[in-house]
Amino acid sequence: MLGPLGTPPPVIHWARRRQPVCPVELPGGSRLWMISRRDDILRVFTDPDLVRLSDAAEALPPPAGISGAARSRAGQPGAEYCATWAVESHRASIVKQTGLVLDAMETGNNPADLLEKLAAPLTAAVCRDVFGLSFDPQELRNLLIQEEPTGNSAVGHPVLHSLTEHLRDGPVRGNAAGTPFKAREQREADTEPSHTVVTGLLVRCARSLFSALLTGPFTLLLHPKPLRECLRDPVLWRAAAGELRRYHPGTVLGPTHIALRDLELHGTLIKARDAVCASPLGAAWDEEHYPTPAKFDIHRPDAGSTDLRTDPGPLADDALSRLVLTIVCPALFERFPQLRLAVDEHEIPWRNDLTFIRPACLPVAW
Repeated sequence: MLGPLGTPPPVIHWARRRQPVCPVELPGGSRLWMISRRDDILRVFTDPDLVRLSDAAEALPPPAGISGAARSRAGQPGAEYCATWAVESHRASIVKQTGLVLDAMETGNNPADLLEKLAAPLTAAVCRDVFGLSFDPQELRNLLIQEEPTGNSAVGHPVLHSLTEHLRDGPVRGNAAGTPFKAREQREADTEPSHTVVTGLLVRCARSLFSALLTGPFTLLLHPKPLRECLRDPVLWRAAAGELRRYHPGTVLGPTHIALRDLELHGTLIKARDAVCASPLGAAWDEEHYPTPAKFDIHRPDAGSTDLRTDPGPLADDALSRLVLTIVCPALFERFPQLRLAVDEHEIPWRNDLTFIRPACLPVAW
């Protein structure tokens, strides 16, 4: 389904140009409308009177930078810590955890798989800190990197079930100020169990980080010139992180939304109660906003932020992923200046489904 090296599949480009409101049938048999142009996504998904996040999709990854969940139940706990200051409060911990992970990588085998040695342990460590979790990091790592279900359904997903069971037993550090668990439990009007919704927030955050920590280094290894520029001028790392998130923004399809009323878009009638989703890849590779989108360009002129949120979204996954990339990428390439792919780039397998896009493994040597 994916294009070369994890790039958007040709059907996304075709849909954006020829059928911007495109009918899609998911592997489970459900049908929805996919919107693939950035301007249309801004119009539809930033107006809470047009669509709402489906209850069945609350535990799935959100469209990168799209806040269709602004009025959903899942949006409430995440909104309290997705502000820039809240994300920045984890910087020191991320720096420390990055150093520990790289220390272990340096003393381990060479070649190594960045999925096992970097992305998995660091994702678990960051999520453990952000969510105030107290159970074993290795156990959390094993849960978070299990294979996601194919398609856009979380029904009976074993990872979600396992995490929910853990959270039901209350494995939250007492000194974890401002955790979404506490924020949710303090809402008397909210009757849904906190562990159920926070499970979805945790999984979305983890998969976003997991994808970024694999696609980020992979993309930089394929583009040595901008990598050298960043190493010479560390100020550029922030721009590089933004471009990395545009280049690999996340899912092919976002979670299912429900139309609240009839809506006509490009001559297509979306009826009330129809399922609708956005394509983060379609938006981030929209030529109207990002000329030559297939070019990785850390000096790309600002044609409007790639973050489509107008209000705090359900989770700080995009802001957190950018922060992690600005910390991890310079640390990784400064620690291992000879880092390179251990196999030909075309031999690296990619996850080929509708969930967060990432390499299935990433062998490197130094």
